[in-house]
This record gives sequence, structure tokens and C-alpha cells, in this order.
Amino acid sequence: MGCLSGIVNFILYIVNIVFLIVGILLIVLGSIMLSDLSRFDVAGSGTDPNTIPICVTVLGGLIFVVSFFGCYGIFRQSVCMTGAYTSMVFVLFILQLVLTCWVFVNRSAFLGDMSNLVNLLWDSHDYTAMGVLEETFGCCGDTSYTNYNNIGLSVPGTCCGYLDRQATCNTPSVYQSRPGCSAKFEEFWNDNMDIIRWSGLGLCIFDLVVFLIAGALTNCMRSQNAGRQVYA
Repeated sequence: MGCLSGIVNFILYIVNIVFLIVGILLIVLGSIMLSDLSRFDVAGSGTDPNTIPICVTVLGGLIFVVSFFGCYGIFRQSVCMTGAYTSMVFVLFILQLVLTCWVFVNRSAFLGDMSNLVNLLWDSHDYTAMGVLEETFGCCGDTSYTNYNNIGLSVPGTCCGYLDRQATCNTPSVYQSRPGCSAKFEEFWNDNMDIIRWSGLGLCIFDLVVFLIAGALTNCMRSQNAGRQVYA
């Protein structure tokens, strides 16, 4: 039993170190997504693109805290702390499973909402927000640069990569090759949703394995403590 407990301790300690790294990576991923999306205002659109990045960042923080708690509990060889850690891992597994299922089920609808969000910005003549999108994602107009020509406006400088939207864009080959912002914004979310859903599924499986290992370790600790009390 002592050998088994030592093996489980070692495995769980390594797993928690991996979890710490995963938590940090999720925090970084969520922060990068938030930094890209916080540069333009979508108030009143009815759709908040910051929802998933915030969830990813919070989830990464929870994973980091739970993993740190697990490492400390194993180091202290505390039955109480290890049992509490096991319960926390189970709760974390449920939360990740819910988020992953939501991403899988609502992926198409969410991508459509993100594309419509850009259409709403264009229809509301929010050219400041459009300029930020064009600068951030390397796009031009709602569907293409012709959107500006259709309403009698010149192509802004952000369609040529200039920071100043009022600058004159005299390089047609540059803005003509750029896709529309609605398609580019949807592509951005499509790539990130793939990362989120498959990494989320992997984390769910990983959490379930950790939960089983942590439960086995807790039982080993309790058996050892019960054996010491009998011999005492």
C-alpha cells in the first residue's frame, strides 16, 4: 500500500504541475483574445464577444488555483486537504464540461452572431470601430472595400495599414486584396473556437483522470492513517 501511495503521489504531483502550466496558458490565451477585442466598443449590439475570452481566463485562473492547492496538499500529506482537492477537481470538471458542451452546441450560431456584429457596426455608421477592426485584423469595409465606394466615401487609411484613418489610401492593390471585416472577424473566432472546444474536451478527460487518481490517493492516505491508529 505504501508503494502504491508513493506512486500515486508522484503521478498526481506531476499532473498538477502540468495543470499549473495549462492554467497559465489559458490565462494568456484569454488575455490575448480580450486585448484584441477590447479595442472597439460593441455596446448595445446585444452580443458580447468578450464572453468566451472572459470564461477562458477565469477557467485558467481556477485551474491554476486548484493545481496549486493540490500540490500543497500532497506536500503536506493531508487527508483533509487532498479530499478537498478531489472535490474541487470534480467541480472544475463539471464547469469545463458545461463550457465545452456550450461551445460545441452553439459554435455555428456564435460565429453567425460575430459576423452580424460587424454588419451592425457598419449599418450604424460606427466608422471608428470599423477602423479599429481594419487595423487589428487587416481587413477593409464590411464585406469589401467597395462598401465605401457604394456610399460615396473614399477608402480610409486603415485599409492600407495606416494608423490614421483619415490618411489617404493611394495604393489600390493593398486594400483591394484585403477581405471584408465581417468574414475576417468570423475567421478569427472560427480559429479560436476550434482551439477552445478541442482543448476543452482534452481538459475534461484530463480532469476526470485526475479526479480518479486523487480519489485513489485520498483512500490510500485514509487507509494508512487507519493502520497507524490500529497499531498505536
